[in-house]
Amino acid sequence: MNKDSDINDSLFPELDIRFAKFGSRFGASMLDGLILIIITLPLTYYNVIHWKIPVIFILTSLFSIIYKPFMEFRFGATLGKMAVRIRVVGSEFHPVTLREELRRVSFYLFPSFIQETMTLKIYFEGNFKLIDNYQDYNNYILSANPALVWLNIIVFTLLVVDCIYYLTNQQNRSLHDLYAGTYVIERD
Repeated sequence: MNKDSDINDSLFPELDIRFAKFGSRFGASMLDGLILIIITLPLTYYNVIHWKIPVIFILTSLFSIIYKPFMEFRFGATLGKMAVRIRVVGSEFHPVTLREELRRVSFYLFPSFIQETMTLKIYFEGNFKLIDNYQDYNNYILSANPALVWLNIIVFTLLVVDCIYYLTNQQNRSLHDLYAGTYVIERD
């Protein structure tokens, strides 16, 4: 018997559970990032450079923030996870509940909400109308919100700790999975 089957046999032996590997989870994240970029980047770019409409910023931000929790709660997987055949399940390998999913994404949902709220306020400042390229937009956001640098450092640190935890446990659980009581498993 190999090491993976020993791990899987120790929990719920009546189920054939295979925990998702790092490569699958990373690939799913990359695919989801690509999907979000394809949908939101053109709208964000034209909004920043030409339209400067706060509602468009709010809608693209909401889509980016809600995509993962909605898809994982409703379908058990994002499009990226579906493509690599993995899914999120609850503590007893049942479909993930809304409470579990919100706890699972809270590590990143809360900082994203803060970042988007801090960025939204620049849409109502007079100098924002003068911005005509994306580099100036990024510089303006950081100068108007210096706390965003620290927020990004905190989120990056959480990501590193999350990955370290993932690599040190037998069930391939990230820290946010442990906090929420969830698992990411391979689909049949």
